[in-house]
Amino acid sequence: MQANNHGGAIPFIWGACLAVAAGAADTLEAEVSGAETDSEVVYEILVTARKREESLLEIPESVTAISGDDINRRNLKGLEDIGFQVPNLNLSTRLDGFPNVSIRGLGSFGNTQGVGFYLDDVQLFSDASSRFGDLQRIEILKGPQGTLYGGSNIGGAVKFVAARPDPESVFGRIKGVAGEQGILDVEGSLNLPLGDGGWAARLFGFGVTNDGYLKNRNSPRVNGLRNDNDSDVGASEEFGVRASLAGPLGDQLSAYLALRYNDFEGPNNTWIRELDPLDLGHPNIVDTTTNPRHERQTFSGMLELTWNTEAVDVLSMTSYTDTDSDRYTDLDIREEYLLDLFRPERMEVFTQELRFTSAAEGPAQWLGGLYYSKFSETMDADLIWFDTRALPGGLFSGPLGCAAELPTCSGVWAGEIIPLSQELDTLRTPFEKRERNKSHLAAFGNFTYEADGWEWGLGLRIDRWRNATDNLDTGLSSKQSGTEVLPRASASRWLGENAMLYATIAWGYEPGGYNLNNIEGESDLLGFDAERATNYEIGWKGRWANGRGTASIAGFFIDYRKRQIEYQVDSPAGVVEGIVNLGDSRQYGLEAELSVQVSEALRLALAAGLVEAKWKSGAIAEGRDLKGSRPPVVPDFSWNAAADFRRPIGNGMDFLAGAQLSSNGAYDGLLAWNPVRNPRYTLVSAQVGFAGENWELMLNGENLLDKKYYTDVQHFPNYHGLDGGDFIVIGTLGQPRLLTASLSFFF
Repeated sequence: MQANNHGGAIPFIWGACLAVAAGAADTLEAEVSGAETDSEVVYEILVTARKREESLLEIPESVTAISGDDINRRNLKGLEDIGFQVPNLNLSTRLDGFPNVSIRGLGSFGNTQGVGFYLDDVQLFSDASSRFGDLQRIEILKGPQGTLYGGSNIGGAVKFVAARPDPESVFGRIKGVAGEQGILDVEGSLNLPLGDGGWAARLFGFGVTNDGYLKNRNSPRVNGLRNDNDSDVGASEEFGVRASLAGPLGDQLSAYLALRYNDFEGPNNTWIRELDPLDLGHPNIVDTTTNPRHERQTFSGMLELTWNTEAVDVLSMTSYTDTDSDRYTDLDIREEYLLDLFRPERMEVFTQELRFTSAAEGPAQWLGGLYYSKFSETMDADLIWFDTRALPGGLFSGPLGCAAELPTCSGVWAGEIIPLSQELDTLRTPFEKRERNKSHLAAFGNFTYEADGWEWGLGLRIDRWRNATDNLDTGLSSKQSGTEVLPRASASRWLGENAMLYATIAWGYEPGGYNLNNIEGESDLLGFDAERATNYEIGWKGRWANGRGTASIAGFFIDYRKRQIEYQVDSPAGVVEGIVNLGDSRQYGLEAELSVQVSEALRLALAAGLVEAKWKSGAIAEGRDLKGSRPPVVPDFSWNAAADFRRPIGNGMDFLAGAQLSSNGAYDGLLAWNPVRNPRYTLVSAQVGFAGENWELMLNGENLLDKKYYTDVQHFPNYHGLDGGDFIVIGTLGQPRLLTASLSFFF
């Protein structure tokens, strides 16, 4: 294990926070006290972390909000972009649609979820990596959110809050982006009032093509022939639409309906192949037999009905999502025809929430409700083996290296998604043939009471979960279920009108499930248990100069039990992939955020986060106790800084500029018992441009210093004998330097 090297950075970052705060405070107070109006005051940021609208600074827990203006101006389109904005949030787009994400080290990468993603308060189970636009803000809730949000939120939640229809006026926006890597990106939104009855509609759509930054050089195979793949391995096309409708159904009843469709065709598991875990080269070459591809279509709809009375508001939220996904991966990650994987997957999700919220003003506020969800999935995955008996040197020793007679095909095993360039002897063996049904039935409530500057909060959720899995290849079936009791308690004390101390205890969990792998005709359903976490947090939040300066600092301690860890194991017949409850860990850390409106033109922000984590005794892997070592995917120290500038320059135009520095801490990737160290990296991005009354022209630079980095990295079985060794290192390469220009029109 390598020693942490962030000790010197901690005093610097925290000292910088204090220095900026102290240096700006006098200036801000002087400006505000001398102002004749309140036009320069930064107003409260409102969020819905506790399922009711309230000020960000009144919530007794760590919550970060990214405004719609920042999303648009900084071109935050992908999940990695969001992750770079928030310390202790490690987030990358896993190309199969299930993002790799952890918050404070809670929630593992890969096939375990751990952090919930939401759009319009509807949890995204099948396409969280889709693109969502026309957003009012993004909220990041840190720490377990089990009481109000249930399972699969053990690490926290990322909430996309869409802008809703406005019945007051017609307005809209069109934005086009073009730049390096062949990027062409167009999106638009339109708000339409529908008569005088208070109804309105809102439309959003986008389309984007991108050549990507990964290359397949189609190297010669051992027989001297070359494959004919598109050299742009990362090329993608995506488009989507969302339509929403809102208005009153009566004096007390209102409705909000939203429909969306997303279509994605792009890369899948475009892993970089490395041989030396201590010397990562970060090449951009993915030299595979066939370009890994992913095709996904999602349709989703949600209906929200709200009934307002003087005493209580009643909300019903119903959603349905249907996703079809076909994923093709070259598992040996080389130019030879050796071992591939085809994963067709169909998912349907239905959710229903009924919520009751106190409507009257007063010291006591409460909400309660019922929740039901059902997730159905069918997977029909196969390993595809290619006959390598004619290759020299015994290149591969899999099942096709024997004398068995095999069928001959010409790429028809997996349909059109596998464009084989020649006829090959192949064998198709079952990998994941399953039908899985998961459900939740829960009752929840939260109560707060204010008195003498104190707020006391109590919450409770009783969540009944069930997971039933059928092995469609062998007929084996099994199911497991459990009832989780998830309390929450908080106490906060206002120190005057502009500062608050708080303490919170929160519980969360991730449901159990089953591993399903078919190896050489042998199948089993190996269960793993639910994992649980308890988060203890204390913090301070404050503001000054009428809200133009805000700051927060929080310390936390987490007891993480039966931690779910993904693994891959080599076997004579292919990769075995699964999840195991490896053991318990403890982690603790600090977080700080500072935002200062230094002047009418300049806003500065600085944030930092530190996490220490260790396995407890009893985490046994590969015959050794991991006690004292660091669990995977827990970045040690991360920070970011941002500056935004806007100033009139005459003739109705403004000059705009922005810059962001984001540093992601070093961490150990999967496997937990054989990790690869992913080193720290720091990225620099900037924007500059001009804006008029109804237009905006911006130049945007991402990763301006062209830093080479991986968003995830791990050991993986080596199927290619020419390399030597049982394992290689695979990583997902991050975005290199990218320059784009955007032009927006507002009407």
